[in-house]
Amino acid sequence: MNRLIAESLACLTMAVLCFIGGFLLEGVRLGILCAIFSLISSIGYWRGVRDGEKNVQEKQRIKWKSVRERL
Repeated sequence: MNRLIAESLACLTMAVLCFIGGFLLEGVRLGILCAIFSLISSIGYWRGVRDGEKNVQEKQRIKWKSVRERL
């Protein structure tokens, strides 16, 4: 659960930083656009990591199931 909170805070921090950078360069519109793109990419990365972890857990489960069957 702590990892989930840390990843969520990292996503929000990146979105805020992108908003500030875009706001300083061009104004509110670019700031909001940069923040949205940052959140979308962070959510995509987060989902990919979660899917990868699920795949690893499934492989471990299958591995241990086959080990138990051999015994």
